Amino acid sequence: MEEAEHCDRLAILNEGNLVALGTPEALTREIGGDVILLEARDPQSLADQIRTKFHVDATVMDKQVRIEIENGHRFVPDVVEAFPGEIQSLSVSKPTLEDVFIHRTGHRFWSEDAEAAPEPGKKGKKKH
Repeated sequence: MEEAEHCDRLAILNEGNLVALGTPEALTREIGGDVILLEARDPQSLADQIRTKFHVDATVMDKQVRIEIENGHRFVPDVVEAFPGEIQSLSVSKPTLEDVFIHRTGHRFWSEDAEAAPEPGKKGKKKH
């Protein structure tokens, strides 16, 4: 995905289906803000509580709560204060092409959990 950032235009495929087409800048702008990742002891419970309290879409992916939100840096203090002691770590970042893939498909480009038997001579993660 890092190499794709330098393309003039790109297509993102998932299991043979076109899920996104455009310039890297246009595709990442569609996220509409920042990407916040929260680590917690019980990520599903935290995601449920965040959805209820703040009416934002909070999903659990790879044992982290993932939120796409405008002005994420302003949201972070509110969510940390609302759930004292529940958040172990957090990050706020601008969207990447991997975030576009996640936004469009609901899963990561590489999946640690979905490891298949590697092809002879190859090791690593399963590609979707």
